[in-house]
Amino acid sequence: MAIIDSHLHLITAKMVRRLRERHPTSRKRAVESMQIRGKTYEERLKELEALTLEDHARSWIEAFDAAGVEAGGFIAIGEGNEELGQFVALNPGRFAGWGSLSDPRHPDAWRTVAQFKSMGLSGLKLYPPIQRFMANDRTFYPIYETAAEQGLPILFHFGITVGAFYDLSFASPLPLSAPVKDFPEVTFLIAHFGAGFFRETLFLAYHTENVCVDTSGTNNWRDYYPGNPSLEQIFRDALRAYGSRRILFGTDSTVWGGYRNHILKEQVEILNRIELTPEDRALILEGNARRILRIEQVQPSR
Repeated sequence: MAIIDSHLHLITAKMVRRLRERHPTSRKRAVESMQIRGKTYEERLKELEALTLEDHARSWIEAFDAAGVEAGGFIAIGEGNEELGQFVALNPGRFAGWGSLSDPRHPDAWRTVAQFKSMGLSGLKLYPPIQRFMANDRTFYPIYETAAEQGLPILFHFGITVGAFYDLSFASPLPLSAPVKDFPEVTFLIAHFGAGFFRETLFLAYHTENVCVDTSGTNNWRDYYPGNPSLEQIFRDALRAYGSRRILFGTDSTVWGGYRNHILKEQVEILNRIELTPEDRALILEGNARRILRIEQVQPSR
């Protein structure tokens, strides 16, 4: 059984430093004082300083091999497109990259997206609750037009987030309903089943063919959702609305904590209980991500 994890995070020291430099002083102090898995910001940064891109690649390949994962789609924190492209180039058969924008409102943001394919990147990640915009704002249409021209999917994080500076006023995926109709050739993806906006995410499956969801993360947003549904129920509802061709597996793993084998195990067990056909199961765990991110099949070495 081949598995492709569509939602992973590449975090390097250079990316962390750049992200810190972009924050105002008050935010910078808050970020630096926070704990990341039991260690301070500076302790985590020091750990990253010792790692090269080759070290990151080697570590991820080892984790993939141990978990039985063939390939993964990586998101760089901040706008680390150049470094992410270099990382993907180290093993393009097993790494794909979601490019990002430091300021999607910038009038030249579309020019950055136009460079993604030449950098080896396979898609674009946008973050409305952090970047504070509505997906139907026509300011962003040049970005969507460029994605259409380049054949790039766009992944959105709506809903709640562990990010320290988010605004839930921008967290609903419903504004996406206009762009998905205006750009039917673009595949729009919603991460984490909508991260608390599950009902709205299901609505977007109605009368569309170009909206998908990914399953990534702990999905602990369910603790704040009416009825606290089981993850199995979330899968069943998503399958009813989206079908097996529009759901992508993911774990949301990062360098901190390593590959989330427990999430992989939990979700595979759910898919087994749902009793999907082998074809539908394969689409969710591999085929959809391979098609959307254009990940070529790795040929076994002789």
